[in-house]
Amino acid sequence: MKKSSKSGVLKIITSQPFILFLLIIIVAVVTNSINSKFLTWVTINSILGQAAGLGLVSAGATILVISGHFDISTGRMVGLAMCAMAIMLNNGMNPVMVSVIGVLICVICSIMNGIFTVAFKAPSFVVTLATQNIFYSIALLLTNGYMQTLYGNYRSIASHKFFGIIPLLYIILLVGFAITYYILKHTRTGRQVYAIGTNERAAYISGLNVKWNKIKFFAISGVLVGIASMVMLSRISAAQATTGYGMETEAIGAVVIGGSSINGGKGGVVGTFVGVILLSMISTAINMLHINAFYEYMIYGIIIIMALAITAIRNYSVEKAN
Repeated sequence: MKKSSKSGVLKIITSQPFILFLLIIIVAVVTNSINSKFLTWVTINSILGQAAGLGLVSAGATILVISGHFDISTGRMVGLAMCAMAIMLNNGMNPVMVSVIGVLICVICSIMNGIFTVAFKAPSFVVTLATQNIFYSIALLLTNGYMQTLYGNYRSIASHKFFGIIPLLYIILLVGFAITYYILKHTRTGRQVYAIGTNERAAYISGLNVKWNKIKFFAISGVLVGIASMVMLSRISAAQATTGYGMETEAIGAVVIGGSSINGGKGGVVGTFVGVILLSMISTAINMLHINAFYEYMIYGIIIIMALAITAIRNYSVEKAN
């Protein structure tokens, strides 16, 4: 019993999420020692608010990566949905209806990515490389290249607080991750995600409808991307075709940092959540310490490489032990 308990503790403290959690504490302590305003509610609120949109996109990306796929069009998808929603709101449409349409736009775009991937038997990376340009072009055509400003409209999602304390943004973020966690760990769909990501042919032989499930995974990701678009539009109160650009790489980076395997079949949403918080915290720390912003993506890259190294070392240790 004691041996089993020690093994469980060792597994936790050597897990990717725990290592990232320690890194978050180190970043927080070091930054706060230089700038005492870092560990204040205002800064923490800013970090979590920034993490809301990226986190939801990353949750969807986790499902796709574990299933062996990538969607690098999500950033352009966010830009398209936000621009369409902003135009509809400025034309007096009901905000609830606009929100539903915004989510549907992302779901349709994601399903289209899934269908093309399945129909053409092409890597999802290549398919979404093409569709991201289509989404960007549509957003440019809708807006004529101009920014769509809401002038404070549609702020209820970003400004509402439960009991006057807990921001709705945080609730949406946590619920999004909680649902994703439940899907992956406690549903048939989750088991299908891991099975197809581990060995697609074996999954097919075992009776899974691989093609339909792939499209389903993309659709789930689309829902989360659509909700992220709502959150970001409410928070920024403006949109343009370039909004969301680069978010897809940050999302996939957060998934990889969180310990999910880029080869599919391994990973979890808990690590992704901690990875998102770490990236948002580093971005804020760079700003508060007045470090040249050009270093931000360099640091992101270094962290991703470190995460890959940790995963490789862990896999090697497991193989050696076996």
